[in-house]
Amino acid sequence: MFVLAIHTLYSVAIGIGLISLLAVMSRLIGLRRSPTTESAWVSIILPLTGEARAFSALLDALNKQTLRPACLVVSVESEHDPAYARVRSSIRKARFPIKLVVAGPAAHQAQKCRNQQAALDHLDVRTEVIVLMDGDIVPDPDWLSSLISPVVAGEYDIISGHRWQQIARHRLGAHLVAATDRATTLLPRVELDFACVTWGGSIAMTIDVAQWVDLRSLFDRVLSDDLALARRASWLGLRVGTHRSLLVPSPNEQSFASAWHFARRQYQMCRIYRTTLWSIGLGAVGLRLAGWSAALLVAVIEDSGVWVLQALMLLGLLKQYVIGEFSRRLGMPDAWSVRLVQLGLGCCQPIVDLFHLSAIIGASWVRTVRWGHVTYRVFGPDSIQVQERDPFHVGRRLERPGVGTWDVAKAIQSGADEPR
Repeated sequence: MFVLAIHTLYSVAIGIGLISLLAVMSRLIGLRRSPTTESAWVSIILPLTGEARAFSALLDALNKQTLRPACLVVSVESEHDPAYARVRSSIRKARFPIKLVVAGPAAHQAQKCRNQQAALDHLDVRTEVIVLMDGDIVPDPDWLSSLISPVVAGEYDIISGHRWQQIARHRLGAHLVAATDRATTLLPRVELDFACVTWGGSIAMTIDVAQWVDLRSLFDRVLSDDLALARRASWLGLRVGTHRSLLVPSPNEQSFASAWHFARRQYQMCRIYRTTLWSIGLGAVGLRLAGWSAALLVAVIEDSGVWVLQALMLLGLLKQYVIGEFSRRLGMPDAWSVRLVQLGLGCCQPIVDLFHLSAIIGASWVRTVRWGHVTYRVFGPDSIQVQERDPFHVGRRLERPGVGTWDVAKAIQSGADEPR
């Protein structure tokens, strides 16, 4: 019975590795350029907090968009938030109108959700499409046009892209997150209610859909904006899609500790709002790791068992090679040194799986969630309370504080009030 269990485990691990390889190969073969939209009145909502060092790079990327945003609404917690000064110091570089909104501290919701909620109150009345985005991405010039195309064409009610991890600095955490997240990103999407998810870094919907889901009230008393949105959309029977080819570059230079806390928080959100997906992740990663352990045991006991380890290593190597080719086809090629490390992690998949599994197991406890400078107490998916808020470490103020909302549309060149 013991021998049968061992052989079953490593057979399952080989099966999971083979399915994973076939999944990324299928995505590579089916990769197509996303359709674009030439004109629409698009308002982008960008919640920010902390140092927001990437804001200048993000602003440069938005300036280069083939479809110019009609308005960017940046929302921060307070004038003491370092992001407030960061935005005000860069705001005149924009080629489109920008509104800077002070949301105030959240009490019974995530601060990000409070920021988004406040931003919704300052949308341009001519807005046709609302886009939610994160501040740590660097989108390519066709990002906005490609993102909104399916909702403008009526193919989907809500559409989202997906984060594509890019190693900005050789650190163990960044490599582990990339090896984990890229493979997960390329898994096929299952059209079932429990698997309905969106990614808050790039979400688009028409203003009519936003009113239908009552986006403003949706952000009340929730911790995750995107998973709460996916849950309500599923309840309402809306058509929710994920761009198969719209993968948005997200530079990563995390240390091991920060990467683990990031991964754990993502799975805490999943545990709260998509428990079935959390359970599937726990089972799949746990089984593959158990299969590797069984293969190692067989290799120690029997010389013939070495082929099992070799097969698992080859599957992992091939998967990471195809992922690297996928990144190159997307126009985001990895440096050769990054590819070598990722190929090595493919051969040593248990290292990645141990990191992955520990984050999933760590997410079993969801009563307390730490996100940024705020600690939340979670009593249920729709019952959130701010437990503790660390003060901001504010350096020299870059500009004199303004009023709650600072509209600089008039400061931009005269041609900036019409989207292309």
